Amino acid sequence: MKRGISFPAVAAVAYAALAAQAAWGLPPAGFTLCPFKLLTGRDCPGCGMGHAVVYAMRGDWAASFRAHLLGAPLFFLWSAWMAWGGLNLARGRGFSEGFLPVLRRPAAAWAMLALVLVVYAARLAGFALV
Repeated sequence: MKRGISFPAVAAVAYAALAAQAAWGLPPAGFTLCPFKLLTGRDCPGCGMGHAVVYAMRGDWAASFRAHLLGAPLFFLWSAWMAWGGLNLARGRGFSEGFLPVLRRPAAAWAMLALVLVVYAARLAGFALV
């Protein structure tokens, strides 16, 4: 039997950490843990996503969309997956079993990557998306 830490467990811990940040406040302005930004001084495609999810958890939708356009949708998808997984575990099923099977297709992953890169390109070009 394979042992180790599962991806859903890591995702749940990360979700709890962001929820704690939503409750107790964000890090100071300008604080980042992004290795790309620390090395280059430039935003990466995901820069602002953590703040956007925390703002969405607080219900501050405008701030969420300003931090990163895809943060609120990620929050909703992540929340739904956590709730689904909890129900599945209570029923004795696999955590992700049956959750949006369309997301398991390679085309969905490519479409999501393309969306992230389009938003990133727009941000680099200086477009205010919200």
